[in-house]
Parts: sequence; structure tokens; C-alpha cells
Amino acid sequence: MVSYEQGSFDSEGTLALKNNTNETIQNISFTITYLDMKETPVDYEDFFLNVDIKPGMTKKVNIPAYEHDRYYHYYKTPDNGSGNPAFKIRYKLKDYNIANTDEDAQQTADDTVSAIIGVIIILVIIAITIGIYVLVGVLAKRRNRSVLLWILLGLITTPLLAIIILLCIGPAEPPQP
Repeated sequence: MVSYEQGSFDSEGTLALKNNTNETIQNISFTITYLDMKETPVDYEDFFLNVDIKPGMTKKVNIPAYEHDRYYHYYKTPDNGSGNPAFKIRYKLKDYNIANTDEDAQQTADDTVSAIIGVIIILVIIAITIGIYVLVGVLAKRRNRSVLLWILLGLITTPLLAIIILLCIGPAEPPQP
């Protein structure tokens, strides 16, 4: 931890964390112990943050403000003489780069469901498209028209346009002997 800031009226405190390792840090778990001005512990809170900090870099993160409703402020943050109570903190890193298995499992499950739904939608669209082209062929045959020609016309334009044209022009007259 590099620094902490929290004013009397802030709803969040800002914590600056520095990565002193040679690897990117993610999923930080830490405890903040809140102390009065005599350095007597008065409260503590455990935190887990999903944050990426590259080696040698510092990142500011927000955490819920301590005693926001009672207008507490961090002793190094200026209070402009309002007389609101001040506090100190003690930061203790518990762990970092923790595998977040719950989120990973949920993400894998979501990806699997999305893939299955995608395949089903594609299969339905293919089935509907084939069905429309079959309908063009059936209509062309019933109206004594060239099935292949009308399916090709449906490919060039759209099958729905080919169906509309077939319905409008009616059946072809049978050839005279």
C-alpha cells in the first residue's frame, strides 16, 4: 500500500496499491485494520479486489469509506477544521493472484450455454432457409414451371420474392400437342 485517502464526506476511500513483484498481480485479498489516533484497533475489514497491477506500477482502487455516516476521515486527508473524528489504518496483504474459481466456473458454464444456443439458432435458420427453397420448388412444379430455374431465381434474388412472383403469374399453360 502506498497511500490512503478518505475525507469526512466521502462515501469511498481511495487506496493506492503498488506492485513490487516481477509479475502482474490480480485478485488481491487484504485486511484493513482501523485504528484510533492512539493506534488502538477499533475495527477491521477483509477485502477482495479483482484488479490488474503490472510490475512496478501503482493503481488506485476504491473501497467503502470507514464510518461514512459518522463523518470519519483519514488522519492524513485534510479536514479543514470541522472537528470530525480521524482514524489511521493498518494494511495487511493476505494473498494475491488467487484463482477465482467461482467466476471461472460461471464463465465456463455461460460460454457453454451460449455456444449451444448459437448452434441451435444456426440450425433453425438453415432449416427455415432450406424449407423456403423447397417451397419455391413445390410452387414452381404445381404451376408447371421449371423447378431448377425458379430455385436459381430464388438464389439470385430472394426465395420470398420468387414465391411472390410465382403466386402472381399463376400456372403455366400445358404445352399443346
